[in-house]
Amino acid sequence: MKITFLIPPVLDGTREVDRCFGCNYSIYFLPLLAMLYPATMLKHRGHQVAILDFAAQARSVAEFQEFADHDDSDVYCFYTVFLSQQTDRRARDLIRVARPAARFIFYGPQPTWEAGLFLDRDDSCVVRGEPEFPICKLADAMAAGADFGPVDGVSWRAPSGVVHNGPAPIIGDLDTLPWPDRTLLDHRPYTNPKLHRKPHTAMLTSRGCYAQCWYCVPNSLSYARELEHKRHHGAKPPVRVHSAEKVIGEFTSIAEQKFQSVSVIDDQFLWNERRTVAICEGIRRLKLEWSCLARADRVSEKAAAAMADAGCAYVDLGAESFDQTVLDGMKKDIAAGETGRAVRILKKYGIAVELNILLGAAPQDSAESIERSLAEVRRLDVDYVLFSIANPFPGTDFYEAAKVNGWLVYGDYVPVDPARNSIISYPHLSRDRLEELVARAYRRQYLTPRALWREVRKTRGLGDFRDKLVTGARFIRRNFIS
Repeated sequence: MKITFLIPPVLDGTREVDRCFGCNYSIYFLPLLAMLYPATMLKHRGHQVAILDFAAQARSVAEFQEFADHDDSDVYCFYTVFLSQQTDRRARDLIRVARPAARFIFYGPQPTWEAGLFLDRDDSCVVRGEPEFPICKLADAMAAGADFGPVDGVSWRAPSGVVHNGPAPIIGDLDTLPWPDRTLLDHRPYTNPKLHRKPHTAMLTSRGCYAQCWYCVPNSLSYARELEHKRHHGAKPPVRVHSAEKVIGEFTSIAEQKFQSVSVIDDQFLWNERRTVAICEGIRRLKLEWSCLARADRVSEKAAAAMADAGCAYVDLGAESFDQTVLDGMKKDIAAGETGRAVRILKKYGIAVELNILLGAAPQDSAESIERSLAEVRRLDVDYVLFSIANPFPGTDFYEAAKVNGWLVYGDYVPVDPARNSIISYPHLSRDRLEELVARAYRRQYLTPRALWREVRKTRGLGDFRDKLVTGARFIRRNFIS
């Protein structure tokens, strides 16, 4: 059976979506692992598989229409996050006109949360939660003309109406998954402007996070996994990690395929010091440039030293706020001083730092506490900062509290760009004030002569300069141009 995974161009009048994390519009593109994993497994099962990323390749709506008119795939798969739901459904509608016999599979956070939204006809199915094994079983059933009833984790339309099969179990041992087949993607469009070397790819070494931060939306694959588990079990799913040996093997495979840099997009990479050091010692010889995300309270001298020696270029820390009352209100379970401590350790070993600052993530936040956090950001003098207005995504405790307390501007979640727009408003901290504060934070951080000169000094070669120029243009368009 011929199966095509699709990322369409923008069809809803907005902008390209970061489907990797799912909560922002893109200023650069990473290969979508949530497509690579199931596509790889389907290929291993004998299906003819392709992945087409129209967004990353800057291919036009006209080119997508041409594709829809002439492609002959049997099944089309869409990995849908909340910000891409309109585009993906419109893409299906275009394909339906030319391919009335085609079938469609939607998966990801949005279909997991609201499967019925995608099941207007019996040509479509939804895979909820962790996708790899359910998609394989569903595709096999489609190829055989078999009933979907036995396939756990699937929602579908029967003659009697929408059917939601029981949940599929989460994957108990991640090492049973194959490495993603990166030959399925042309990696030339993918980049991380904070890493200087290309070609670039991404990888996952774990799924989930133990922390209970009430606002948190993890990477979008973990988010779908979490939404499904919470629905059926009332709690976050347990963390699963690849063994150090499996991670070292995948890094080695990446190096053998001539990739030069890697974004490790785990929700939190530093699970324990022994594993971190073992991975770093195993990949040091590969001379790769890489990055990761981490909680500040997991950063240690020993781990940082090993990471630096193994080529780690920067670490993304979720600081959110430097006010302890605000951190406690968002259930961050971290001391405000931990971020500064982690920054100092990472800088000591020559690892750059990106901080994530979240405005309004708890009702305890105020214009004054936000200004204090922004002052601390400036004092720490880190390399990169991502400012966002807290967005109560469905399935989070923050979302439930926002609905109960009337903080949602539109009465419920609606897709917006949290780097610019707010859908929450507190009695003491309005939507307009939050949007004013986030815009001012970006101007202070990036639109100053000092900030611009720092980026110029870090540029390495013409290709790196071009990537930074493109990313910078997208950044300005996203944050400062309506």
